[in-house]
Formats: sequence, structure tokens, C-alpha cells
Amino acid sequence: MSGPRQFHVVIVGASISGLTLAHCLSSTSIKFTVLEARSNSFNDGAGLVILPNGARILDQLGLYRDVLDWGVRMDWHSTWLDDGRLLKRVNTRQIGSVRRRTGYPLIVIARRALLGIIFTRLRDKHRVFFNRRVSRIISTPEGVTVHSTDGSSVSGDLVVGADGVYSTVRSQMWRHIKGIEDGAGRHISEVRLKVAYVGVFGISHAFPALERGHVHRAYGHGWSTIIMAGPESKVFWFVSIARPSTDKSNPRHSCDSSFLSGIVAPLLEKYVASDVTFGEIFNRTDSYVFVPLEESLQTRWSWGRFAGVGDAMTPNIAEGANCAIESAASLANHLNKFVRESDDPYKEDGLHSALKTWEDSRRHRVKFLFTLSQLAVRVEAATNWGLKLLRRCSGVVHGVGISWVTDLTPHTARVDYLPLQRREGTGRASKNKGQKQRRITWFSAVPLAATVSLVLHVFRTMLG
Repeated sequence: MSGPRQFHVVIVGASISGLTLAHCLSSTSIKFTVLEARSNSFNDGAGLVILPNGARILDQLGLYRDVLDWGVRMDWHSTWLDDGRLLKRVNTRQIGSVRRRTGYPLIVIARRALLGIIFTRLRDKHRVFFNRRVSRIISTPEGVTVHSTDGSSVSGDLVVGADGVYSTVRSQMWRHIKGIEDGAGRHISEVRLKVAYVGVFGISHAFPALERGHVHRAYGHGWSTIIMAGPESKVFWFVSIARPSTDKSNPRHSCDSSFLSGIVAPLLEKYVASDVTFGEIFNRTDSYVFVPLEESLQTRWSWGRFAGVGDAMTPNIAEGANCAIESAASLANHLNKFVRESDDPYKEDGLHSALKTWEDSRRHRVKFLFTLSQLAVRVEAATNWGLKLLRRCSGVVHGVGISWVTDLTPHTARVDYLPLQRREGTGRASKNKGQKQRRITWFSAVPLAATVSLVLHVFRTMLG
């Protein structure tokens, strides 16, 4: 005899956001199934930084100890000009006392290692199915059915797209919206992806001049780089390159060595750290991939029995993975509350309303991080004198910027139904000490605020 019906979420994509959502739901009464198009290996991606907002959620899920074991703490963050001159060096153990305020240091880790941790520690791994590429989704008032190219299908109450920038779930959601007979979605439309920048991610052998835990940013005309000396004697690197306004092509992912060599050729003699050129790092590369840096902030993330998590941000502010983790936790909070409190959680109208509430609660923060990401890539890979001047200013106050982005605020998501883990350094400071810290923070924020204001002014001018 079957038991009571469980609310069932079909997650498309065993990505960071998809697997984090699965972890969050595993502590609720909600059933989940994960469908992943790839085989059961996580070999793509280079490195990323786990910031306090992502670390706190991973800690709640019991994953943070593994992150510490597989990652390396960021100790220094240096900003360089392309002629090898140092613009600013920041001790990340000290900036704004990040660990004292949040309890979490900044951790450099391989993307594949993080995915491996989240998957391996998932209690219900039997609910994750690989080689299941989704082809179409049928939504009705009674439920949703997700069909795969292998002929299989899974039915549930909600489908969540965690399947990347070119999301099948998102495209199927907009197809569903356009087909609604009462015209409820006629005033909204899908936002087209914009590709003003392209990037190359890579992993190289350790380089003696690059110490573990040190991160280097370098700026040049129309390009910027991030070099991270991470764990296991690996160097993670990323190059962002501005596309000419005359380039109307549609760039796609590529691992072709001759194509990639041509892309990075103009940068090989550029300095990206102290006495280190990009060519010296590129020549030690184990793997690399060319990617378009798509930018898009959709007007809707959900509709009816569809929802989407993840992001389409450039990596320049290191918030991509962390924001995806936040969005997954936030969605789980709202779903758990809806299922527990609703008289009939299987009705589409109630689910639609609950998902809209979730969207509204996240939109302000996501829009802020998205805008900051857009600004960062445009300032760092500047091609005009105005943005280059702003780049100098922002580089000088980089420490304040890092402190600002990494802070935990009341708007930072966490898993509401799981306890927070107490970490060293998060104890309440004395009243006088807190007042002193606030005075220092506001004083330091003056040049940052001036820089951001100038950036916003120039950015608005550029957009007309």
C-alpha cells in the first residue's frame, strides 16, 4: 500500500545550484529527482572562490569541512597593471576582519572538487540520474512531466531548471507562457542573452613565483585576468576579453587548441603578477575552455510549475557559484514553507503565488550582484580613458570592495529550517569595539562610494 503523496520537485541539472537544492530538500518532506545530461563525472570548470554567503549555507548542509580540506584559504589579493606595476596588495586575512565578522575565510577551490563534494555527500544519490538530457516539458494544472531524449520521463509537481545559461527549462517555461490561452503572460517576455565579453578558463601546473593562497588580478586595454594559486599545486586562471562592437558572430564554447591560442596570443607577453607573464602560465596549462560571457537578468524566474535557479553573471566579483547556492537555499525555504502551510500544495495557483513571492524576495539582491558584475567586467577590461581612470580608483580601494561584497547581511540567504553553525570569530564584539569598527568602515567606504558613483554615471552614459 502506498504512503501519502509527497510534493515532488524535478531538478534539471546536477550543477552547483541543482545539487545544493537537492541537499536542502533532503532535510524536508519534499521528494526530489535530479536529471543531468552529462555522464557521472564533473570534469569541467576551473577554480572559484567560496565567499561567506556560500560558505555559511554549505556549513549548514554539513559540507564545509570538506570544502576546507579540498580548498586553500586566500591570503593575499594583488592588483597589477599590464606592465608589471603593482596597483594594490591586500591581506585578505585582515580586510574588514572578514573572518571576525562572518566566521568564514575566503576559500579557493576547484569547481570539479566542489561539485564532487556536494554530490558525494548527498544522502539520496540514487535520485540523481545521469545521461538524461531533457527534450521537452509538459505542464498541466495537475502536474508536470519532464521528458528526456532517451525516451524516459519523470512526473512531479514542480520542475526547477539548474541547467545553465542555455537552460532548456527556461526556454520551455517561456514556450508554456506564450501558449497560455488567457494571455496572462502577454506583458512579459524572455530577455535575450547579451555577449559583450568572452572568456577563457584554464588550469595550469604550479608556477614557483605564484604562492598558494595568493590571488592576482591584472588589467589591460580590453582585457583582465584573474590568477588563483590553489590547492594540489594547481593554478586556476580566467581571462575576460571585450568583444569589438563590430563583431556580430555568435560565440560558443570551444576547447580547440589552435582557436584558443589565437585568442590569447596578444596577451602572452602581458604581466599578470610580479615578474610573471600570462604566457608563462598559459604554457603550463593542463586544460582550458573558451566561453562566451553571457549576461541576462530575466523578467521572470518562475511561472506555474516552472522555476529556475543559478545565474548568468560574469566571474569578476566571484559571486556566480555563491549566488547560485543562495538562490537554491532561498527556493528551498519558500517551498518548504509552502508545502507545510498550504491546505493543498498540489494546486498550481497556490504554487504559482508562492514562487512569485520567492522571486520578489530575491530580486533586489540578485539585481544588485548582477549589476555589480556588469560594472566590474566593464571597468576591469576597459577600452576608454574614463573607465581606465575608474579602474585605477577601484583598484586602490579593492580591499574595501572585497569586504563589502563578502559581508553577511539580513538579505543574505541561508537555510531557514537548519541551525546555523557557530564559527570562531562570530562572537558579539564589545560596544566600544563595534563603534570603532563602524567608524573605520564608513571612513574607508568614502573613496569606494565615490568610485562606484562615478562608475554608475559613466555606465548610464554609455547605455544612453
